[in-house]
Amino acid sequence: MKKTPFVTKQQVEEIVKQFPTPFHLYDEKGIRQTARDLYKAFSWNEGFKEYFAVKATPTPAILKILKEEGCGTDCSSLTELMMSDRCGFADGNSIMFSSNETPAEEFILAKKLGAIINLDDITHIDFLKDACGIPERICCRYNPGGYFSLGTDIMDNPGDAKYGMTKPQIFEAFKRLKREGVKEFGIHSFLASNTVSNEYYPALASILFNLAVELKENLGVHIGFINLSGGVGIPYTPDLSLIHI
Repeated sequence: MKKTPFVTKQQVEEIVKQFPTPFHLYDEKGIRQTARDLYKAFSWNEGFKEYFAVKATPTPAILKILKEEGCGTDCSSLTELMMSDRCGFADGNSIMFSSNETPAEEFILAKKLGAIINLDDITHIDFLKDACGIPERICCRYNPGGYFSLGTDIMDNPGDAKYGMTKPQIFEAFKRLKREGVKEFGIHSFLASNTVSNEYYPALASILFNLAVELKENLGVHIGFINLSGGVGIPYTPDLSLIHI
C-alpha cells in the first residue's frame, strides 16, 4: 500500500519557522474523513457509535474534532474521564469507562458523568455498589478463554489475559446485576488489538451475539448494546492493506 504524506516538505519547512520542533502534526481533514467513512460503513446499523480510546491520543484538540464527527470516548482512568468531561462528552451516552484496577473515585466520577461503566471483574459489582451504587445501564467484559484464531493465525490468547469474565462468571454477574435493578445490559470483549484482518470483527461479533442470545434466553435480560473492541489496525508496512469495512 502506497502512502502519501498529507503535507509537503516545503510546507513543513514553513511550519517550523513558526513552531519550534519537536511537535506532532495531525491531519485534521484525514481524521474527519476517516470518522465519516466509518460511520458511513455502519450506517445500516441504527444507533452505531464509535468510542475513541483516549489513551491512544490524549489530546483535547483531537477529541473535540472526533466529538464534532459524532464519536464518543473510551476511558480507562480518572484523567481520561476528566478530559472527556472537559471536551464535552458527558451527555449520558458518549463515554465508555473500562478499567481493570479501579479506585472508587473513578467509578464515582464515571457514574456522575453518565458514562457507560464496563465491569472487568465480577468482584467489581460489590465494589461499585459500595462506592456509588449500581446504575440502571451497565456493561460487562467477556473473556471466552482459550486461543482466539482466524484461520491458521493465532491472534491472541484470551485464556492468559487478565481482562474479562469467564462465561459462568458473566452469567452470574448478569443475575446479580439484574437483582440490583439494572435494566439495560451491554457486552464487551477484547480479543485482539490493532488487527488489519478483515475476519476479526465478524468473528468477534459472532462470539458476542451468540452470547447475547444465551443471556437473554436464560436470564430474561435486555441486551441493549454490544461493544466490538480492539481497534481498526494501521497498515504500517507496505505489504499490509487497510481493513475493509
